[in-house]
Amino acid sequence: VNSPIFGGTHNCDPQSTKCLPIHGFGTRRGGYRCACLPGFVPPPAANTTVHDQYGATFYRCVPSCGEGKQCSAEVDLFLRTFILAAQSFCIVVTVVLAVVVFRKRKCKTIAAGMWTILETILLGILLLYASVIVHSFSPSIERCLFEPWFRELGFIVCYGAIILKLYRILMEFRTRKAHRWVVRDKDLLKYLSGMVLIMLAYLAAWTATNLNFLREGFSLLTIGYTDSGLHFEACKPLWWDYVTETGELLILLFGLHLGLAARNATVQFEERRFLCGTVAVEAVVSCVFYILRALYWESLHPDQAFLAAFARSQLTNTLVLMLIFTPKLWYQHKQVRDSRHHLSHEPSDAYKPQDGILYGDVDVAELNLADMNPEDIRAELKRLYTQLEVLKNKTIRQNNPHISKRRGGRKVAHRRFSLQKRGSREKALQRQQRCSTRP
Repeated sequence: VNSPIFGGTHNCDPQSTKCLPIHGFGTRRGGYRCACLPGFVPPPAANTTVHDQYGATFYRCVPSCGEGKQCSAEVDLFLRTFILAAQSFCIVVTVVLAVVVFRKRKCKTIAAGMWTILETILLGILLLYASVIVHSFSPSIERCLFEPWFRELGFIVCYGAIILKLYRILMEFRTRKAHRWVVRDKDLLKYLSGMVLIMLAYLAAWTATNLNFLREGFSLLTIGYTDSGLHFEACKPLWWDYVTETGELLILLFGLHLGLAARNATVQFEERRFLCGTVAVEAVVSCVFYILRALYWESLHPDQAFLAAFARSQLTNTLVLMLIFTPKLWYQHKQVRDSRHHLSHEPSDAYKPQDGILYGDVDVAELNLADMNPEDIRAELKRLYTQLEVLKNKTIRQNNPHISKRRGGRKVAHRRFSLQKRGSREKALQRQQRCSTRP
């Protein structure tokens, strides 16, 4: 019945509406209206059209709630309980990891990765896990306001700390000065505090704008419809959301740039590779998630939307825990195991000087390698390497006052620069000459 009118070119959904001509318009374009079929009612003004698979736009009516039909989308309590239990378990694991990192903060693997920054990353991951729990609540103005706070604060704390670690690796790799350039942990914490303050200011402005809209009569909630015609309440997508998503992706791209710039840097325990992996995974997963949400969020069932948020959390946050902390714990366990194995197989006289070799007064020709066992050879090589390291350090520091004798090559706070006052070296030499010529 609908197709003969206007040659079938009308924009009325044939499954829920019928096309009726408007008297007085004749056969001109747009001279018709879409009326709902029996059992269907007009949708709200914000949901009057739907797109088909070819991109055409149709006016669609929604099923009527009469005759015992289900109109509102109901949530699956079992699915939500399972997701909440999984998120709670991940939060407990994060807290346990924070305790382990604090107790092992003096170990080599944890100390090399800056345990304060590692604790900060865990704090950000905890906030990101909590944002999914907030998403499980029924849609309300409070949920629409608080959920972005947990998400964005957790994002900037977690990935801001990761990007700053990549920045430190790059700065240490690119140094070309005589003294060693060191980015201290407290410097990174200062930079991260500045990033968090900027994010707090942004979220405060976003919240104030939304509260102003609420005062003027606008709503942060909207009614969505699934493909089966069931309606549900959800937070209304705002233009601020697109700005926030773009900012997140730009921050992640900057982190990837730092990681690629430091790709030739030699880092202990392959830390740079794992940090770049976490940033890359977050960038890819978030980009796909934001695109799908922009296209299908208004017609996605609440359970499906909640499941998508949970999957995103597991693919990003849980993967961060695995990529950053699993290698550190494994390396630490490996070092402890190797040290125990070495002590159990090391002879008691391995480090004792033999035949005056420690002082170099034995001719090499007198040594017969065939008469020495592998453990003795290994002990002599260790002793030789130690002597070479001491000799190298003494040779480097000789006539190089800018190199500190302290471990790590760092000057104290008041002697960080190696520049000397002009003429100070000449004055010191003159004083030495006067002292040597005195009777």
